[in-house]
Amino acid sequence: MTGVGPLLCPILVGRDELLELADRRIAEVGGGRGHALFLSGAAGLGKTRLIRTVIRRAQTLGFRVDGGSVAPQDHQVPLASIRDFANSLRGNAEWGSMAEDLLAIDGAHDGDALGSRRLVVHGVADRILRAIDRPTLLVFEDLHWTDELSLEVLGELARRVAEHPLLLVGGYRPDEFPPEGTIHREWRARLVGQRLVEEVRLRPLTLDETGTATTLILTRDLPAPRDVVEAVYERTNGIPLHIEELLGALRDDGQLDGARIRSAHVPDTIAAAVLARFGRLSADARAVARAGAVVGRCFSPDVIAGVVGRPLEELEAALDELVDAAILRPFDYVDEGYYDFRHQLLRDAIYDALPPAQRRRLHALAADLGMGLQGASVIHASRHFERAGLRRQAFETAVAGARAASCVSARREAFELYGRAVRNMPDDLSPAGRGELYEGYSDAAAAVDDNRLSEEMARQAREQYLAAGRPHAAAGLLLSMGATARREARPIQERRALAEQALAEIAALPPTHERDVLRSMGLGLKAASHIDAMELEAAKSVGREALDAAFASGDRDLVLDAHAWLAMVTALRDDPAAGLAELLGRAREARASGFESTGVTAYRNAALVATRVFDYDTAERGLEEGLRYADAIEQSHCRHIMRAVSGLTDWARGRWDEALASAQQELADGGCRRGTIMALDAVGFVALGRGDLDAAALALGRSLDAGRATGEPERILPALWGLAEVELLARRPTAAMACCDEALELASAVGERALLVPFVVTGVRAALAASRPEDATRWRVRAEAALAGWTAGATPALHHAAGLLRLATGSTVAAREALEAAVIGWEAIGRTWEATWARLDLAQALLRAAHVAEASAHIATARDRAESMASQPLLDRADDLARQAHGRAVTDAPWRPLTGREFEVARCIAAGLTNAEIAARLDIAPKTASAHVEHILAKLGVARRAEVAAWATSVVGRPEIGAGLDTAVLAGPR
Repeated sequence: MTGVGPLLCPILVGRDELLELADRRIAEVGGGRGHALFLSGAAGLGKTRLIRTVIRRAQTLGFRVDGGSVAPQDHQVPLASIRDFANSLRGNAEWGSMAEDLLAIDGAHDGDALGSRRLVVHGVADRILRAIDRPTLLVFEDLHWTDELSLEVLGELARRVAEHPLLLVGGYRPDEFPPEGTIHREWRARLVGQRLVEEVRLRPLTLDETGTATTLILTRDLPAPRDVVEAVYERTNGIPLHIEELLGALRDDGQLDGARIRSAHVPDTIAAAVLARFGRLSADARAVARAGAVVGRCFSPDVIAGVVGRPLEELEAALDELVDAAILRPFDYVDEGYYDFRHQLLRDAIYDALPPAQRRRLHALAADLGMGLQGASVIHASRHFERAGLRRQAFETAVAGARAASCVSARREAFELYGRAVRNMPDDLSPAGRGELYEGYSDAAAAVDDNRLSEEMARQAREQYLAAGRPHAAAGLLLSMGATARREARPIQERRALAEQALAEIAALPPTHERDVLRSMGLGLKAASHIDAMELEAAKSVGREALDAAFASGDRDLVLDAHAWLAMVTALRDDPAAGLAELLGRAREARASGFESTGVTAYRNAALVATRVFDYDTAERGLEEGLRYADAIEQSHCRHIMRAVSGLTDWARGRWDEALASAQQELADGGCRRGTIMALDAVGFVALGRGDLDAAALALGRSLDAGRATGEPERILPALWGLAEVELLARRPTAAMACCDEALELASAVGERALLVPFVVTGVRAALAASRPEDATRWRVRAEAALAGWTAGATPALHHAAGLLRLATGSTVAAREALEAAVIGWEAIGRTWEATWARLDLAQALLRAAHVAEASAHIATARDRAESMASQPLLDRADDLARQAHGRAVTDAPWRPLTGREFEVARCIAAGLTNAEIAARLDIAPKTASAHVEHILAKLGVARRAEVAAWATSVVGRPEIGAGLDTAVLAGPR
């Protein structure tokens, strides 16, 4: 090839099915039913060209067509895609005042920044949909580069598109979604998973399709030779853009020779192929392309003329040459023409090849002309200034952009811009200015869950405020550090110390409104530390002080926040139902008032407390509303916590696949440490329920280690219970009992009752499995005393424990009554694991009483539930009971033929106790003890106490206590 020439394949190849789908959707939109169609695929697969074809087909049917596009640097610009769309509408009478209306939406209201974010999203979507009064196609390309607010708006449009004659088309490269810290991946998964959009995934061309494309590009009358097609396919993997660039980089004499295509000095990278072709352009064309690559987005000719430093008329030929070479593509932008690169890969290749000095010079020129760029903003200018090495200008523009983004809670955009501002901070910036900058960066880091950076920036901001003589601001930073420390599950005393230090500094300030606000916040932080430590009387007292301070400040948001903390105390201390109702009410009130942070936090806490006290119905209501709310306002921290709580709730309800998915996603997303601990608990519970004891021990051990470091009972007891269950399943009952004893000691010390409930049955099982029935009885008595006055979950647990004890002593009628009550109670609160074990225990009691038909019905029900959860331990136990029901298993307890009480006496004999000592230990009359000894000798058929001792020791010392029915239950979980 002696020239550069056009390289585009004249028709789309291999996309017939996609075009047919687009035609169907266009027809349906013409009939009044809207659709959202998103095109997904890696770079170079032809998404843009496919979209252009869809546009032409819609236009032929009279559709109104518009949309917005973005470039890589636009991801820091709030509403970048929407602003580009609005700018394209200027002067277009068909849209009326749409452009001005969209650009004027700022979300200003009386609530907080998250409220502004929600108002912006709904305001923009509402305004667009009101204008859809005729068949319309809106196209938004390159969404992998857009900002989070734009994605939220498009998600809102997709949710409501069916009611309007609108075809919403989007394009993105999922492999280029940011790996973490943004909503892109979750946004796509949510829309596709909820079937709000149709996602069409583009694939590379097949070998035959590559042959068709090669023939068309070479404009041959005959098909391209097979060896040429195979060579092209080998070097391009069927990616349309790569096919075009490879053939364009070869000269005419190499295009029809497969061997030369394989061996030609054209590197396989697309960048090298682009540069090989780029090098044959004229000097003017190369200069224009380099300037356009630095600009980084669509541009008008006069802007490029300014960057290049040449009169516009001298560059017209160069622009035409770039269009002819398929480097640029022209647009009709209202009254003037503008240009963009045909593909971002072309722009990247040319930009990366620029020498650093030339790159800096062009960035400086682009920054000076920045506001003349299509859709440009101060944010784009800050990028150019930084890359030009102009630090002060980069700092000033980045700060301006970061503050604007923070006003509407554009969290990721604000975070990146504050980072740019810090990198370019002038050496002569005042301490007060540095404090404000570090504080803004700290807040932005917290908003994207970079808690370590948030803490570091808060410390630096505090130092600067103290140096600047701004004690109010310095005290406020202590509160921020305390809140972040709580997210990261730091030790309670560390967090409380920060709150108390802040309160001491606040008390020394002169009386002002600002002081009242800070004091209420500080007291709220201190109340939270008391709640975490289960010091509920202190939490109630401090919470009331926070409420008084909030009233004094006149800040309604703080008043709602204080009420929410007090509601948590009520739920954990006095009345779970009343406290949760109050907490949900405050969440809804805050949401309605636009106090988004307070509202979503209250939803989070309602879900946490409800799960903790076994009120799973309320937990699910709170999670449903709270997660939807957190998604709407993009509050990531509470969303992370609620997802972890969802894992625990789903586990309790028996939805183990969903529980595992939620928990593993939370661990993968890497939210705060508190969320990680709960996610580990959910993973561990599912693993133990399915019999994977090693995985359960690993997850729960990690959770327990992290929980112990916090000092919070809520972070310690769930993992400790899970490990007790693991030990029980592993037939290590003594170790299981040790976990239960530790839990009882901790819970009793702080007055924790809800989290002690699961240990009740676990402790009884462990003691019975260790052949220590007297210890099982004592454990139940101790646990019942610790739970005095607490009913949430305690009643079925105590019934279940009583049923096991009565079954062990042979009281099958009483055991049946207790276990039936346990099944009903566990089912009522939604604890599927315990309910299924209780049902199996009930089946055992029925078998012991010869009620085989009833027992078989319960076994079948339990087995169905076990299969739905893929619980191997439950399946094994159900199968064991089924065999026993058919008469193929022993149903005696390990101490048969003795009763449970007689076995206790036998163990005392083995310990060398006299009859009088046995009576004292078991709190029975000496005559009763003597009678028990005589019955034992008779039942065992022995004459001496030494023989009784030997028999009792053999029972206690068995590694696996027999194969009987009681044994299997007592050695199983709970």
